[in-house]
Amino acid sequence: MRRVSFITLTIAGLCLFAACTARKGVAASRSEDPRGATQIPAGTEADDAARFLAGLPGRDASPFKAMESTPAWEQHRKELDELWQPFDQGRKPGMLKFAKSELKGTSVDGRVVWYPFSGADALTMLTFFPDHSTYVMAALEPPGLVPTAREFESDQLGDRLPAISGTLQSLIQKSFFVTKEMDHQLRGQVVDGVAEPILILLARSGYRILGHSYIQLDDSGHVQPRIPGPRRAAFGLNRGISFNIESPAGKRSTLTYVSLNLDDNHMKGNHGFPAYIASLGPTVTMLKATSYMLHSPSFGRIRDLILERSGLIVQDDSGIPWRYLASDPWQVQLYGDYDHPYGKSFQFRSQADLREAYEAQRQAVRPLEFRIGYGAGKVTSNLQVARRKS
Repeated sequence: MRRVSFITLTIAGLCLFAACTARKGVAASRSEDPRGATQIPAGTEADDAARFLAGLPGRDASPFKAMESTPAWEQHRKELDELWQPFDQGRKPGMLKFAKSELKGTSVDGRVVWYPFSGADALTMLTFFPDHSTYVMAALEPPGLVPTAREFESDQLGDRLPAISGTLQSLIQKSFFVTKEMDHQLRGQVVDGVAEPILILLARSGYRILGHSYIQLDDSGHVQPRIPGPRRAAFGLNRGISFNIESPAGKRSTLTYVSLNLDDNHMKGNHGFPAYIASLGPTVTMLKATSYMLHSPSFGRIRDLILERSGLIVQDDSGIPWRYLASDPWQVQLYGDYDHPYGKSFQFRSQADLREAYEAQRQAVRPLEFRIGYGAGKVTSNLQVARRKS
């Protein structure tokens, strides 16, 4: 396998990045990635913004610090504490237990975690896979920008902060983003992309953000630096944002989000993204609440890419249809229970063969101690963990 840098910088790009960094007054630092050099400027801007948006006290020198004393921020902090408590005390312990017992072994350890159709959901990915060096998220929503303190005027905090935290209510309460809400919230009306929700999820999960950069994939799948446009800029092919993060345990990782349309009409002309995914080696792939897009013929290219590149797939029934996983080279463990898709919207995606598999393997099906995916809390959740046979 050819050696490919996770963040590859040309000399011109490096000079450009250095100039941008100098304007911010931040020194560029080199962090090591298992697949090569990752150049992300070190700095506190993203971490300062994350803690402010997450309702957590910032460092004394944070440019957001003065706003922490406002009634609007205090109310924001209180509301986020109340929003997170059911997750921290309810779903999270079961998810961590599941990850420790079920998501381990040679098909998981040391591999890149890839989350297609992720939206801004860094929370589920990091809860299931807390100790990996590289995370890749990919979805249609634009990457957005890390906000500055200058963008928040104290007299507007009472309106803006609740709107930003509202982008995460469905994820925290239901375990998934609602598509209609994302269309309204993450594409310029509330925030300009996934950056701000991801910042909140990282901070509330105990992560420290060591630096960030705006990136774009070239046609060869190399990651190049990108100068971001203004807020509410148009969607761009394979544009993204990368963060260097440090877990509560001190583990340092890189989390990259790439924005693109994953349907066949767009993927057939997108050479950079498949090349980029191929450069990551065998991945651990996560699929959840995908609106059953991988069941459609118009998403065949991304489905084939997932099946080709994954060493392990953890998904609910909205992921890869069961018929693709029911035979070699996959060995699948079933969890929870499955009868049919929840609600009226996806009834036509019912899988009789998956229901039969749950019935036939009833004695081997393992329980889920948490709710996840569509219908969470109203019907029994389901997961399938498929491992590629060696």
